Formats: sequence, structure tokens, C-alpha cells
Amino acid sequence: MKKLLLIFSIVSIVVSCQALAQKQDTPETVFTIPLTKTSTHDGVSITLVAVVEDSRCPRDTTCIWAGKAVVKILVRASGEDAQEITVVFQNESQSVIATTEDTVFTALKLLPYPGDSTGKEVGYQLQVSKKGIKF
Repeated sequence: MKKLLLIFSIVSIVVSCQALAQKQDTPETVFTIPLTKTSTHDGVSITLVAVVEDSRCPRDTTCIWAGKAVVKILVRASGEDAQEITVVFQNESQSVIATTEDTVFTALKLLPYPGDSTGKEVGYQLQVSKKGIKF
């Protein structure tokens, strides 16, 4: 009886592990899109149209309010009309900006963060992650 219970437990664990392995996400890819430029991945085109506001508190300073960054993004999936999306980055927030059957695109942050540049003029870039989902 104990052997039967042990075999049943092992089979249950193996089946559970296989089910979990089938639902794992594929690795995340991170890329940046410069201001007014378009990047296309897996049939989805993303354009950083404009930086509407950037009131983020610079690094190594003391601010009463952490601030926020607001950007306008144009997203076009193949076969669909373009959509303009407003994304607000505040307190390390992230926003899903596009999804397909097997991929999720998330706006991670607006670069550079105030105080990160080394005196050189650095243009804005949108950092986006692309994560595939497989079942």
C-alpha cells in the first residue's frame, strides 16, 4: 500500500511539473525607442511621439514630490488601425501598451532619468519589454 501511495505521489508531481512547464513565459526582450522614431517587433510598430511632461525629481536631490513623466505613444499592430496611447510613469509604474496572441509589450520607463546624463545632450528614449507567452 505504501509503495502504491509513493508511486501515485511521484506521478502526480511529474504531471504537475509538466503542466507548469507548458505555461511558462518565454524570455523577456528589452529594447529602446528614441523620440519620434518607430520600432517594429513581431508585427507591432511602436512610435514614441512626444514627451508631454517630465517633472521627475533628479537623482541625488531632495524633492517634496517624486514627479512623473507623461509620454504619447503610437501603437499599430499589423492589420489594425494605429492607436495613440498616453502613458504616465510615476513611482516606477509600468504599462502594457500592446498585446498580440502570443506577445505582450510593456512600457518600462522613460530614459534618461533626470540627473543620469553626464553633461552630454541625451535624447529621450522609451524602454519597452517584449515578452512572449506560450501555452
